[in-house]
Amino acid sequence: MLYILALFTFLGGQPSVNKIEPPSWWTHFKDKNLEILVYGKNLGSVNSVKVFDKKNKIVKSIKSKIISSSENGNYLFLNVGLGRSFKPGDYVFTLTNGSNEKVSFNYQFKAQQKNRNYAQGFNSSDVVYLLMPDRFANGDKENDNVKGLLAGTNRAEPGERHGGDLRGITQRLSYLEELGITAIWTTPVFENDMPRIVGEYDGHVYGSYHGYAATDFYTIDRRFGTNQDYKSLVEEAHKSGIKVIMDVVHNHVGDKHPWFSDPPNSTWFNNDDKFSVTNYETGINNDLYASDFDLSQLTNAPFVPEMPDLNQIDPRVSRYLIQHSLWWIEYSGIDGIRMDTYPYVSKAHLSNWCKALLDEFPNFGIVGEIWHNRPGTVAYWQDGFDTYDGYQSNLQSVIDFPLSHSIASAFQRGSKPVDIRKIYDILTQDIIYPDPKSNFIFLDNHDSDRFFNIVGEDIRKYKIGIALILTLRGVPQFYYGTEINLTGKRSRGDAFVRKDFPGGWIGDKNNAFIQSGRSQAQNEIWNFCSKLLNWRKNKDVIHNGKTKHFSPHQPHNTYAIFRYDDKKTVGLFINPNNYDVELKTYRYEEIIDQGKDYYDVIGEKIFKMQDTLKVKGMSFRLIEIETSS
Repeated sequence: MLYILALFTFLGGQPSVNKIEPPSWWTHFKDKNLEILVYGKNLGSVNSVKVFDKKNKIVKSIKSKIISSSENGNYLFLNVGLGRSFKPGDYVFTLTNGSNEKVSFNYQFKAQQKNRNYAQGFNSSDVVYLLMPDRFANGDKENDNVKGLLAGTNRAEPGERHGGDLRGITQRLSYLEELGITAIWTTPVFENDMPRIVGEYDGHVYGSYHGYAATDFYTIDRRFGTNQDYKSLVEEAHKSGIKVIMDVVHNHVGDKHPWFSDPPNSTWFNNDDKFSVTNYETGINNDLYASDFDLSQLTNAPFVPEMPDLNQIDPRVSRYLIQHSLWWIEYSGIDGIRMDTYPYVSKAHLSNWCKALLDEFPNFGIVGEIWHNRPGTVAYWQDGFDTYDGYQSNLQSVIDFPLSHSIASAFQRGSKPVDIRKIYDILTQDIIYPDPKSNFIFLDNHDSDRFFNIVGEDIRKYKIGIALILTLRGVPQFYYGTEINLTGKRSRGDAFVRKDFPGGWIGDKNNAFIQSGRSQAQNEIWNFCSKLLNWRKNKDVIHNGKTKHFSPHQPHNTYAIFRYDDKKTVGLFINPNNYDVELKTYRYEEIIDQGKDYYDVIGEKIFKMQDTLKVKGMSFRLIEIETSS
């Protein structure tokens, strides 16, 4: 909270302060340097800054100096160094110009909250539920239309805002807990004060309900709620045993962000007039043979015209973005961050950003979106990869697009049994990843066709895909609505793969949040998902066990994948044919013993392993066996 304490009424060069970022800070951070960005007027003439305590005495345990001001005088950068003896509390910063005109603002330095469980990170024991706040549930109708913001709610138009918010998510945490989810990742929640219609996609208009066009980094979009609402969501999620992952964008902002029309300095944005938009060629940023021209278009051009490109090479931009993440972690208590459009951003900045976060929060989770279908290109970004250029990313987790693509190819409409080999082939490339069990694995997300559509709405293939990602190595990510067969093809527009969750709005015809509100088909898949999700929760062999698989072979192209440790073995047997197959179990005798009892996870029955194992057409068997001593 900012309070202007002294503001003279003189015109002309009188300095004024309208906003400061970060809005507060903490004294326990290891990094004792802070950069404060001051917004106002006539700040270019300010030549000194002093800090006073509540007794109006100059504070000696803090060193503050002016780094730079914007060319137009509307911004001022202050460097603040906190001494080891500096104490939490409320302080006053007083800015003075050459004419001895002053302006002051309060600033609060806080102590670390004790006995707080936060910044927990994520790992392969988690299942992450990706949801879009605008499309999940409307918990507060009062914020559907907010005076002063450019766009309100219009559910009649698929690409506009629909009114979902943070309270809607908080109210549905018990639903997610019952389903078996252990973490949620929401698309960005910062203010996106963009026009009602931002652009058009294949004939469909769209707005910025998605959150990827920020206009204020330190304010939750008021149509989603308040900063306190977000903090409360995290706190309530933690009480339910659910972690929270924040979606962050460093590559770009919305073109209605005040910075774009009035930047803090001339190098704040990349403004290369050779490029109207990026080339979207994500492999260029780690291509041994990349041209400077192509690399520049990838990293320096706008993602879309309405989202101008930030220049993270500028040290002030980089520092701002690092501090922004540290502030939100400490303020809200989030457990991880998913970084959008990772290869489009300065590599040096991202490395420094990851390191800064992990220095302060060693258990914190960070996952990067590297949208590419070749494992080598994706693995380059994971910490520990032997890079050709010596780059150290400090990034723990990457989103496994190659695996997702292989699953979609193996089971898409019109696929053939032999196509299951694509999954096998991709997994043989795990040698490339420094830590494949940290990869985020998924069937679909907010930028792709729904998996149910990919498989031609074949519920048999759909279940195989779900069983796969809940059994394979990695951190599974579930896209909201997967558990009720939500459909959607992106060719109709992004909004058609981002439909409202039924029952999230008062007056919805059906309420899929409760059993009685779901159709028979929806309950079938919901129960299937919940059974596997809750089964997986306590299976350390899935979380941390080794993997062994057997190549799909003729004549049936059946595929067997095992997860195992010294206590238990889990086997997933997939039959991609439309007819039943009897598997000869001798092939797997190195990992399972004939004559031993096994537990059928789906059927919930115990059987004795025979010399054959029957798998129905276009189906799977998931079994558990106690490991032989």
